[in-house]
Amino acid sequence: MNLILFFIFLLCDLMMVPICWFSFGKQSEYREGMLLGVHIPSDCIGDPEVSAICTGQEKDWKRFQRINLVISILVCFLSLWDFFIFIVVWTIWLAEYIGGLYYLIIIPHRKMYRLKIRRGWVKESSRRIVRIDTSVSAASDRLAVDWKWHLPVIILTAATVFFVLGMDQRYRMDPAELEVVWIMYGSGVGICVLFMALHIGIMSQANRVYSENSDINLSVNRLTKRAWTSGLVYASWTNGAAWIFMAAGYYIAGPDLPVWIYVVYSILLTVGAAALLIPIASSVRKRKAVLESDQEAYYTDDDEYWKNGWYNNPDDRHILVQDRFNSMNYSFNWGRPGVKKAGVILYAATIIFVPAILIWTFSFIASFDNAEVVFTESDGVCSVEAAGYGCEFREDEILSAELIGALPDDDYTRTNGGSTDKVDIGHFRGKETGKCMMFLYKGYSPILEIRLEDGMTVYINSREEKETEEWYEMAANIG
Repeated sequence: MNLILFFIFLLCDLMMVPICWFSFGKQSEYREGMLLGVHIPSDCIGDPEVSAICTGQEKDWKRFQRINLVISILVCFLSLWDFFIFIVVWTIWLAEYIGGLYYLIIIPHRKMYRLKIRRGWVKESSRRIVRIDTSVSAASDRLAVDWKWHLPVIILTAATVFFVLGMDQRYRMDPAELEVVWIMYGSGVGICVLFMALHIGIMSQANRVYSENSDINLSVNRLTKRAWTSGLVYASWTNGAAWIFMAAGYYIAGPDLPVWIYVVYSILLTVGAAALLIPIASSVRKRKAVLESDQEAYYTDDDEYWKNGWYNNPDDRHILVQDRFNSMNYSFNWGRPGVKKAGVILYAATIIFVPAILIWTFSFIASFDNAEVVFTESDGVCSVEAAGYGCEFREDEILSAELIGALPDDDYTRTNGGSTDKVDIGHFRGKETGKCMMFLYKGYSPILEIRLEDGMTVYINSREEKETEEWYEMAANIG
């Protein structure tokens, strides 16, 4: 399982860093009358201060991306050693990477905007002008793919609930094992619903006016909206297909899936990401070609609303607008009261949630490294507990109890729990053994094996051989 997770995270990092690198890596090129997201007169782009800001940004950007690409690859190897430590380190790296991206985009943008204001490179005639092309507005309904294409895959994906319920009945899964499957089910359905919501939001966005030529405006707006909406439909269907395939695999093969199913699932998710990104990237290239061929282009100097590095226009009723720094993206309008409230809530939740997750993760890791297996019996009820995982069973539920020298030779998969170089604790499933719980110190024997009537097998040991033998006597006497 750790090897599979290694490849999943490695693939994710190898996609994420290059995509961010090249998607935002051309800010210093003069496009649509802008440098670093700021409108600059074409005769001023050779100004020494302008060149210095652009050169510095480009150099810092490349260095930052190269370093983080190497770090992201190296961090993934931690998953082969200890997955919990890997998650902590990977989360810290991701926070650093996202923060660095924002810093290297916003700070140079603000420097350029301040330079523009200081030099007086503001064309008053083009400020705060709202341009409308009625021909494009009349064709709005035909610019994007219909959002209803998402409905069939959402229904099909949601219907896999019967696979999950059937899987539970066929394989008598423990609730902790089933919890992971339900999380994957919720993710599969939720992502499809999210893509549909984004689709509807993009369709509702105002059309931009780029030129005096209505054909140019129609072409560019169609390129942008159709690329996004078609990409979201493709991604939604591919994501749904990935989960439907996985759910069918769970139903047919049970929770102990063969590796090839995970491989196919990962490939489908990768294809889904490509299905979203390729149309959008292609539209950017075509859009650039169309705009560069336009002899009647004009630009509205709305830098005032982007001066902080994000869009803030209380007079614009739209919640989503096309991003200033990457035409493949959309940004929130922070001038809208609803967006501000949601942003404050999200920011507060992040400030609270991220440290809480890190503290919980460190505590979780510590609980395994310092785990103490406790076995007790009271009034015919046995209880085993370690690192927050526990198991209780009555005397009439015990089929057998015996001491064995080592775990049976089987292929065990951890379904909910933790494994370190010291312990194996939590829920596992063996190909031959079936569902089981382990409360084991590695390298210590004997092991107490308790088989229960519901098909569960519990493996327990202590660092002290005598204590394990005492536990056996307790279980054997009541069993």
